[in-house]
Amino acid sequence: MVTKSMDIQNEMLLNTIRKLGDNSKESYVIFDVKNNHKILECNDSFCALTNTTHTQIVESDYFSLLLNEEQKATIEMIKQKIHSGVMVQAKLHHKCLDKPPFWAEIQALPFQNSKNETLYVLLLVKDVTYYHTEDFLMRLEKAMYEAIEKDNPFDKKMSIICSGLDEFFMPNIVSMVLVKAESNQFQVFTGKSKVKGMSERCESKNFYDQVIQEGKSIFITNLDDIDIPLEHKNFANASKKTAGWFVPIRNQQQQSIGLFAIFLKPYPNDKEFFENMFSKIGSLVALAYSYAKTQKMIWDLAYMDITTGLPNRHSFLNKVEKDKERGQCGYIKILKPSEFHQIVELYGREAGDELLRQIAKRLNEEKDEYNEYIARFTSSSLILSSVTSQATFQNYEKRIKEIIRQPFIIGGKHIFITLKTGIAFYNDDIKIADAIRFADNALSFAANKPGTHMEIFTQERNDVLEQQMTVLNHLSQALKNKEISVNLQPKVDLRTGEIQSIEALARWISPKLGFVSPAVFISVAESAGKVREIDVQILEIVLSWLAERKKMGKNLVRVAVNISPDHFYYVHFVQDIVNLVRKFDIDPEYIILEVTENIGLVDFQSAFTIIQELKSYGFKTSVDDFGTGFSSLSYLQRLPFTELKIDRSFINAINDAATLAIVRSIIQLALNLGMTSVAEGIENEEQVEILRALGCTVGQGYFYYKPMPIEQLDKILDE
Repeated sequence: MVTKSMDIQNEMLLNTIRKLGDNSKESYVIFDVKNNHKILECNDSFCALTNTTHTQIVESDYFSLLLNEEQKATIEMIKQKIHSGVMVQAKLHHKCLDKPPFWAEIQALPFQNSKNETLYVLLLVKDVTYYHTEDFLMRLEKAMYEAIEKDNPFDKKMSIICSGLDEFFMPNIVSMVLVKAESNQFQVFTGKSKVKGMSERCESKNFYDQVIQEGKSIFITNLDDIDIPLEHKNFANASKKTAGWFVPIRNQQQQSIGLFAIFLKPYPNDKEFFENMFSKIGSLVALAYSYAKTQKMIWDLAYMDITTGLPNRHSFLNKVEKDKERGQCGYIKILKPSEFHQIVELYGREAGDELLRQIAKRLNEEKDEYNEYIARFTSSSLILSSVTSQATFQNYEKRIKEIIRQPFIIGGKHIFITLKTGIAFYNDDIKIADAIRFADNALSFAANKPGTHMEIFTQERNDVLEQQMTVLNHLSQALKNKEISVNLQPKVDLRTGEIQSIEALARWISPKLGFVSPAVFISVAESAGKVREIDVQILEIVLSWLAERKKMGKNLVRVAVNISPDHFYYVHFVQDIVNLVRKFDIDPEYIILEVTENIGLVDFQSAFTIIQELKSYGFKTSVDDFGTGFSSLSYLQRLPFTELKIDRSFINAINDAATLAIVRSIIQLALNLGMTSVAEGIENEEQVEILRALGCTVGQGYFYYKPMPIEQLDKILDE
């Protein structure tokens, strides 16, 4: 009986673990700690990641899927921690059936019984090969540059390459670098300091010549089939490697200067990975090779961005500082393609590099300024300097528009882009570092504008950024201390003047900053991902107020609360709102949820579902600031909103004939769609009369009521 009870408990625990795994959205396995780490279950994502099936995985020891030789200590550490009930994270080389191993970031979550015995482990697995590889290449590049700066000999530089490769791939490959030498020979470099029977030079054998001459990588499944030195075959056999990749190494002039000999166990479908990786590493070898030949050339290359061939930031600073030392002044421009990150996500990092390279090429071809210097600034931007005492921004703007008129060809695809530019001036009084910071500041403003756009640095914009940073630094504490308060502004029936509903407006009076405008702190909260917390706090204040009036037997009135797009599309938005009104025992009909008109353009189907669900619970919904965005009328007529609010900018200009026609159309649109039209920003009797004549039924503005504290509105409602 006890055994049966334990089985039931274990099954319940497994169900809970399974749900946790599913909710994680990651690849996962569940294994039995007490039964030799036997895998009990895995999801389809894990099978896809490891190129296996459930049948091949289940019942096997999970740790047999790891490459044990070089990771033994790490694996033992993981086992000890999970047996002790401690969660553990690690990065490991993970097997993949009939494919190369991959680097996996694992998170093991142990689950124990009442006796503190670990029964099961939920293990989340994430493929981080790309990031691990990029990190490795960055470290290798850094090590190479450090070796160059120290003027280390060429063989030591090659040892860095080979040792890095062997460490990165261990135990899957061993590698050699063969570099052309005089008298039809190759210099031979390996990662090991001494390899028995390995000569430092070898004759230019027929097969190596073939790789050099063809200029493309060659994969050989059986080393016995090719003519290479016997000692090289012995080198591979000693590590039980039976196949080989042979990749030519080219210099900047695309001349073959040597090759990689990579000995490995054959895996299908890994050609692209090897070619991309060794192409980049080959650039490092070529760099060191060139340095060994010419000290001056390597100095120049040290100031180049290796992926684009453009000058890098250090080269740029060196050039501009020298210009400034000669008493010259000019402008710094930072240029960024708006679509850079999307292009990288779609086509890879190399596509982003190629895009910047092509932009720089077109800039040079369209150059109309003397002494202009173009370099790579960040991974996604270029930086330009132009020595001039006159602003030629109009010419620059024409030039930018001209170079993006034609598509860029990236990976065989035609891609149109927009460009953002930040510009700042430098002279004797402004340091280059400050000018770059100012240009970066201006770029931040340009990035928020649609299309191709340039911004020139002003102190006012710098002040805005400083203000936003200050607000952000205090916002988290403000939310924690519930410093956000509410002002209420009534909406009235234009026919009777009676209060029809109320809008709740967020206010923040900080103990340290004083009054902070909603236009400032709401936008900062949206950027920082904290606007949902503000929405919730406003809702809680409103519901608490309504609950208090209900408790005292006073009349209730509908309250509109603004909901941010981020909050609106939050997966638990509707249920959270429902739970809140139930918590305070308020009928949903007293809550109007206001969203911007563009909400349907983000994800129409989701917006439709959410609004329908809110309507089913009794909530009313409102479209705020209608007419200022880019909504589609076809979307609007299919979204079941309750209310349509006409933006105050139209009401302010209602005496203009064209504006009057727009307002009339919006009111008629609301009437046809069965919505209540609400005019915002009413300030005088004349506006009221016009709106009444147009058929608008509800209005809001200083003519009737200003936003006021809750206590003041209580008195008005109770009169």
